[in-house]
Amino acid sequence: MRRDGFTLIEILFATMILSFGLISLMSGVSNCALMMTLSAEYQKAQYVFSLGELKYPIDDSDDVEEDLPVDPDDELVEGYTFERTVDEKEEETGVVDDKLYTVRTRVSWGTGEDQFEELVRYVLQKEFK
Repeated sequence: MRRDGFTLIEILFATMILSFGLISLMSGVSNCALMMTLSAEYQKAQYVFSLGELKYPIDDSDDVEEDLPVDPDDELVEGYTFERTVDEKEEETGVVDDKLYTVRTRVSWGTGEDQFEELVRYVLQKEFK
């Protein structure tokens, strides 16, 4: 008795191996697409940081709390919001005010709750005599 071709079991095993390979390939491609999307969002957020710093520069100021804060601005790039807040450094009791402020610059996109980039820096208020 002569048999040409494959048995049903051999075809099932070959199909199963092929399907596992295709599944792993597709999950890799979808992860790659997700990473590319996230990378593009963070790159655009850096661009919005740059535009915001050009539009609202941090200059020497005699009133940091009044001059540096920026209300949320969503007109720089569609879908992204630029904002800046200023907080006075926590003072210890009995310490003279050193005019050091914490400046938080934030770019958010999407819902803004979990997708944001924040830059924190310290600014010393200039004193005019």
